[in-house]
Amino acid sequence: MTSTIDFSQIVVVAAGIMTLLNLGAMVWTIFTGPARKLGGRVSELEDRVSDHDKRAERHAQQLVGLSQTVNAMPGVQQMHQLEVALSDIRGDLRTINATMEGNAKIMARLEDVVTRHEQHLLDGGKR
Repeated sequence: MTSTIDFSQIVVVAAGIMTLLNLGAMVWTIFTGPARKLGGRVSELEDRVSDHDKRAERHAQQLVGLSQTVNAMPGVQQMHQLEVALSDIRGDLRTINATMEGNAKIMARLEDVVTRHEQHLLDGGKR
């Protein structure tokens, strides 16, 4: 008993299987293609959000530093006290300047007296 193999039925079955596989691949691509694109876009957006979070954290740290610096600065009351103290110092310096001018005049008169004494002593008291 010899049996004959009918290749036409095998070709039809193989073509049917191939068609189903191609159809499945096409459906798979239709449903997963946009998901891949969206997945890439989502990961890109997550990276950007992460970068923005890091920048926001740096800005928050800078704001804390600036806040501490501003809090350490003198207030209006302290600046007014400093201005008053500087005015007092200016007045004291004017007083010192006037005293120094008086002392300079006294020293000039003393130098004149000392010069006359020296001249008298150098002349040997000949007058």
